Amino acid sequence: MSSPEFSTIADLKRAVECGQRITPEDVSVIGQIERELSGEAGPMQETAQTLATRQMNFDAKLDELAVKPQSHLTMEDAQEIEEMETLAFNKPPGASSIAAQVRSIAERNEALGLPPVSADAEAAFVTKGDAREAQHAEATIYGGQNPRGGMAAQMQSAADKLEHARRWI
Repeated sequence: MSSPEFSTIADLKRAVECGQRITPEDVSVIGQIERELSGEAGPMQETAQTLATRQMNFDAKLDELAVKPQSHLTMEDAQEIEEMETLAFNKPPGASSIAAQVRSIAERNEALGLPPVSADAEAAFVTKGDAREAQHAEATIYGGQNPRGGMAAQMQSAADKLEHARRWI
């Protein structure tokens, strides 16, 4: 990064709004330039450090959500990532943002009744009726088609296995 790239804090914020990442090295260079000009670190370095930290926090949350099964993404996850993306890039996320994608998945999960069940919850069995309802909901979402390996298919498989096991009891 060169000094003319960000001549003001507003320039720095505009660059971040356009998606530019601020690295620890950028923060260091900005601090060196400020010290050369004024003899001390100043508001430009502080702003760069804040933005860099927000971007790192956003990346950490993104990593956390990336290992979570999609069927376990909740509206709470969507809200958190939206807030963090807003802070990381100094503006609300757009329609094609990561936050929008997580929100879409969370809304689908909510429509299908998929938010995860608490670990303290009692054991439950999937019935053929449950599977039929899930198939209908998935078909509505996916334009009349049920995706291979989707949640409804998994529910149908579980219901079939339960019925088969009960026949042998």
